[in-house]
Amino acid sequence: MMDHNLINKLSLSFFKGLHCNLKPEEIKKLTWENQDLFLKQTVETPLFKKYPCHRDFCVRFFKTLIQYLEPEQEVHDDMYTFLCNIMKSTINEFCYRHYVVNNDFNNIITIKETKNMVLNGTTGLKTWEAALMLSDWALCHKETFSNKHVLELGSGVGFTGITIAKLCDITSMIMTDCHSDVLNTINNNIQINLSDLCLKEDMKSNLYISGDKSIGVMSLDWNDTEELSLPYIPNIVIGADIVYDPSILQPLLNVLLMIHKINNDVDIYIASVIRNQDTFDKFLKELELNCFKHEEIKLSNNGFIDWDNSVNRCLLKINKIS
Repeated sequence: MMDHNLINKLSLSFFKGLHCNLKPEEIKKLTWENQDLFLKQTVETPLFKKYPCHRDFCVRFFKTLIQYLEPEQEVHDDMYTFLCNIMKSTINEFCYRHYVVNNDFNNIITIKETKNMVLNGTTGLKTWEAALMLSDWALCHKETFSNKHVLELGSGVGFTGITIAKLCDITSMIMTDCHSDVLNTINNNIQINLSDLCLKEDMKSNLYISGDKSIGVMSLDWNDTEELSLPYIPNIVIGADIVYDPSILQPLLNVLLMIHKINNDVDIYIASVIRNQDTFDKFLKELELNCFKHEEIKLSNNGFIDWDNSVNRCLLKINKIS
């Protein structure tokens, strides 16, 4: 008898990178038929075959799952086959994470990223908690982004920008960073998740266009904003986990000031996991000194995307004082 609730729970654990923790009654329900459904919903999907998760996690997950099953169930042959094949594969610096939006397996954001906190001299090659938090808030407030031109600062691997571009009714989304490896990864992730868009390249940016919607990737060095040239005038600016180092606070403020010269009515949303309270307080003080006002937006629990709501976090809405 098929147990779709159990298989969905197990599949979500796999895609979220969580190790399975099965109760005795759940193991008894994982018959060969239910194991087959799990495999078809995860590692046998075309998406997973093309964009596999991290090798080490897959090995640990399937070893643990098989250890649960062997005393109680006939283990599906394809479980052993998958485990053997994945153990033979090489470990790469990059892998893929599949973020299931609203627990809907037909609605997945797939991101090429690394598990390393720092790679090739940048922290921008993995998805950080604030990006999940900001994306979830945006999906809970889609009307904020409707028909808007959005500019993202410090886009990293592009999870937030891609999620908003794909699932909110924006007019344009321009994702920016300053590291070439990061920009290449954003382009990769756009092509994975928004494959129906056509690429138009120029000297300053890559624009992916479909109908009236444009998704762009461009280099933006916060220390060089004297001639800030954007494809579109932004109505909204977003940033996730970009307030983490005292040395970048003034360059970030310089960018915000430059954007306000382009559009003085722009709304700015910055999501932060507060690791150092002094650094965050200094950012708030610098906002005041540069004539910005801010308000903290209350965050509810997870709506569409799972994020760790136990962390010390803050979502700010920032505007220029008239």
